[in-house]
Amino acid sequence: MKAKWSLLAVYENADARHLIVQFCDRLMQRFWSQLSFDLAWYDWGQLEDENFAQEARAKARAADLIILATAPRGILSPHIKGWLELALVGPGGREGVLVGLPAPGRGVSAENASTQAYLRKLAHRIGMDYLSDVPQSLPICEPDSAEAYNQRATQVTSVMDQILKHSVLPPRLL
Repeated sequence: MKAKWSLLAVYENADARHLIVQFCDRLMQRFWSQLSFDLAWYDWGQLEDENFAQEARAKARAADLIILATAPRGILSPHIKGWLELALVGPGGREGVLVGLPAPGRGVSAENASTQAYLRKLAHRIGMDYLSDVPQSLPICEPDSAEAYNQRATQVTSVMDQILKHSVLPPRLL
């Protein structure tokens, strides 16, 4: 059974949305055999509406991976920074991955570098991992349910099989 990851995509405009689509395509190609994905989308304009903003904050708090993409200038508006702080910062931190997709174009602008630095610091402050591209591997978190723990505890892996079948004699004391 595949683990299910919840993804939240937040983008500035159509160009930024396209960056997220490309990222998600690469993510699914790399992890399709291990994970299934549930993806929700919000553009920055929607987050100015309090109903959408509240819904998106709830999805952000539950998401395993949050993807944020900016337009070519790479600037986060104060409204989006405020939304991120409300959605992600809470008592005790949280697990998960924050992805800041750099704005497309040649070179890195000062604004884009500043945005990436802000997102990296935010992720580290709240206990999330930070990425700017598809990773080679993702941390697979076990769900917090008695059923999941029971399934994992009763599963016999190759390592467990070796331990059970090959008893090693204890060393002798001289």
